[in-house]
Amino acid sequence: MLKKILLSLVLLAVGIGIGFKMPRGAGLIATIMSFGQGSNQSYSRLKSHQALVDFESMLTQGRKMVLADARTEQEAIEGMRWLLRVAAMSAEVVGDANAKLPHFQRMDTLVRKVGGDNPDAEYERVAIDGRYDYKITGTRGSVSYIGFTITAGEGMNPRRQVAYVNDLMLNPDEEGNFTLWLTKQKPDQPGDWVEIPEDASGILVRQYIGDRKTQVLPELNIEIVGDHPAFQPPTDEEIANAIIGTTYAFLKLSTLHQYILPELLEQHNGFIRATSENLGGAISSEDNLYMIGSYQLEDDEVLVIDVQPPNSRYWNLALETRWHETPDYLHRSTSLTKEDVKYNDDGSVQFVVSHKDPGHPNWLDTSGHNFGFMTFRWLDSKTGNVPMPVTEVVKNSAL
Repeated sequence: MLKKILLSLVLLAVGIGIGFKMPRGAGLIATIMSFGQGSNQSYSRLKSHQALVDFESMLTQGRKMVLADARTEQEAIEGMRWLLRVAAMSAEVVGDANAKLPHFQRMDTLVRKVGGDNPDAEYERVAIDGRYDYKITGTRGSVSYIGFTITAGEGMNPRRQVAYVNDLMLNPDEEGNFTLWLTKQKPDQPGDWVEIPEDASGILVRQYIGDRKTQVLPELNIEIVGDHPAFQPPTDEEIANAIIGTTYAFLKLSTLHQYILPELLEQHNGFIRATSENLGGAISSEDNLYMIGSYQLEDDEVLVIDVQPPNSRYWNLALETRWHETPDYLHRSTSLTKEDVKYNDDGSVQFVVSHKDPGHPNWLDTSGHNFGFMTFRWLDSKTGNVPMPVTEVVKNSAL
């Protein structure tokens, strides 16, 4: 061992002498310890190995994208961490999914809120395989809303929505328990039914929470109907497909700012009306009317937003960074639900988006960003005549 380390140090000295660029930190340690070691190249032909090489390439391209798309040093700094969070979510929710042993996996954490998600919500995903039938059982809970988006499509192919079920479409018993069947033939047992195709691949569950202190989250379970597949170690192709799915998820989540209403990168301090059809209907909520905008504020400017909310059982306004990542909502005022805001006498609401707390009851904190996205979610309002927010940029002193 000592001889290997001495040899490694000699090789390092030679490398540095000829201009070899060394890694730092953990990379440096790994490089030192790997000198002089042999490798079994016969495994490089594996599909799973090639899939991981492709993921590495995607991560590298993501890093270059952040450097190219960031407009401030702070955005670039946070962009590096954001890439890790996107990779972590993609690997955890897609790479570790198992349609033969399905389970609901929470997509977000207390600090990981990426992909333009609602910070006042919880999202769960489960992988399914259209070759099997599934049964979901659970309790409704007391959240403001719950919806199931069933998708199809595999690998790097675009996903498509094949069914959508919300809480108003379910038929729970008096205690709030329900059963939802996802099968190719309608079962002769009680419960709600969704027909799934052969390439069914996933279910996304979204739960909107008006007040986390009082509302109870649903309890969900899923199982394969009939005989369960016999256990066997994962195959090369199965692991490869999991990594390919992870790469696809990473690609979609890391490029939202480029393909979701890209005009907002230039059109600032206003909103655009949108629905799931505008936002990639495979995963966005069919029940929402969205109003999405962006702000661009100097250090001494604030954005005043006046809106007349519809009669909805849930709505909120949330801020996001350039990367569609919610800032630290645990400790900063970066989102407000209909339960949080102070209303005017006529039922309207005024928000103030600014860098510092102006003492306004409905303040949203930019968290140090001069640019960011803003999203209103109006539940059950797609066909309603909801007036667009009125916005105005003013100086701090004007407040």
